[in-house]
Amino acid sequence: MARESKLDIRGAALLVRDLRYTKISTLLPDLDDLLKKNKALVVKHGQQKLVLSAEQHRLPTNKISKYAIKVIKRLKQAGYEAYLVGGGVRDLLLGKTPKDFDVSTNATPEQIRRLFNNARIIGRRFKIVHIVYNSDIIEVTTFRGGNSSVLHVENAIPRMGKRYEVQANPDGMLVRDNSYGTRIEDDAMRRDFTINAIYLDIQTGELIDFHGGLYDLSHGIIDIIGDPETRYREDPVRILRAARFSAKLGFKISKRTVDMIAPCADLLSAVPSARMYDEVNKLFLTGHAKATFKVLLALNLFNRLFEISPMLINSSMCREFLSYAFESTDQRFSENKCNKPHFLYAIILWNEFIWNFYMMRDDLMLSANNIDYKDMISYLASKVVIQQYQITAMPEQIIRSIALLWRLQFLLESKDPQKYVKETTSYHAFRAAFDLFKLRAHFDPNLKSRVEFWQPYYDQCKADAERRRQTIETGSERRNNNDNKSRRSRKGKNSGRDSGNGNSNFNESAADRQNRINKARDWRKAMNLEP
Repeated sequence: MARESKLDIRGAALLVRDLRYTKISTLLPDLDDLLKKNKALVVKHGQQKLVLSAEQHRLPTNKISKYAIKVIKRLKQAGYEAYLVGGGVRDLLLGKTPKDFDVSTNATPEQIRRLFNNARIIGRRFKIVHIVYNSDIIEVTTFRGGNSSVLHVENAIPRMGKRYEVQANPDGMLVRDNSYGTRIEDDAMRRDFTINAIYLDIQTGELIDFHGGLYDLSHGIIDIIGDPETRYREDPVRILRAARFSAKLGFKISKRTVDMIAPCADLLSAVPSARMYDEVNKLFLTGHAKATFKVLLALNLFNRLFEISPMLINSSMCREFLSYAFESTDQRFSENKCNKPHFLYAIILWNEFIWNFYMMRDDLMLSANNIDYKDMISYLASKVVIQQYQITAMPEQIIRSIALLWRLQFLLESKDPQKYVKETTSYHAFRAAFDLFKLRAHFDPNLKSRVEFWQPYYDQCKADAERRRQTIETGSERRNNNDNKSRRSRKGKNSGRDSGNGNSNFNESAADRQNRINKARDWRKAMNLEP
């Protein structure tokens, strides 16, 4: 771990001044000196184990998933070590209710799968196991092994007088062997940030911290484990994760962690575009988009994620529009409304699209008698989205939806809107397009009259959708009741029959089939297979 001359939290970089974090209240107040001393030893030696007993913290263990507890207990009964770790422990310490629970163990993926019939092994470079309980998925990882900063290979790479004994690929990313380990100490060294490397032993109630994560969590600091450049070169997505945690938690990013972001930011171009698409969704669709936007701008990372000209993103009007739109997105999330990726990209890339539109229109007006606006809109939408696809590989369905939202803006903005009512409201994307239109109208007074015209049609479409939803739910409930009666009737008739034949009683009802489909969808969603 890179050494610092002294522990100086005042030197931590507060990138966004109005971010606020909630000081954790789950630790007893007299632990501050102990945590500070431990962090100082971590800075000096690279790693220092700290164990807090169950009496030294007030962790809300009632918020731990019963399935995570079940998994850990079964692993321990089989003779393995197993701990709760990562975001679940971090959120418990912050007094939040975690959405995900990760388990770390010295059992290999194959050994884990033999213990659980509902286990799935996924991943290539480093296999992990998903244990599925209906819509709940417990992620189990085997301890990682190897030294996080020194690996002996044939070709080392020098940089600024330092020599890293790790191998680099042509893109500058470090290549290391993702080997399994047997020690929790090695596993902690391979994690990304200190606040995500706190382990909980659910049987003893002990918190185990090797890198001063409890101190950083208490003081609202994002600090990377090990040498920052080496860790970013191993996985450049850690740069985005630092930004995401800073925005999500309102934490500062430590100086040594932030100083190497700019030198390593070019490595993001080597990350597979499909993975970048997933990371962007995490950044902007989970309730902290406005704060994320501010952090990314401060780190000069926003333009590395989206194909927008510097002239536009540096304009105050574009930034104000995006900030207002992200605030609206966050509000929807807080109201448990769904945020869709196509709407996110339609918002972010709108200024780039409309700027290209006006530029091409002005050129054509000087050289052409007639302009086919429909073809021009389609061409420019494709051009902008294809450029973005090189960075974040959106599914085809998302791409089509973005183009449709943009095309509908011109119908909504028409000088004679009554002429296009039937066509515009017939699209399933009408309501989303009108939401985008209202965001635009907040900054363009000329659109106010069109908002007033279309608002009643929007309200009617929304009411119709709600009635359809209620009808479907009522019909589904009625079918389920009928299916339950039918199953009880069949059970009574077949109660005295021999059921030795495995297929004799397999007569799947509609409700059973729908339940099976829902489970399959939950699984696909968890695997990021849904568009």
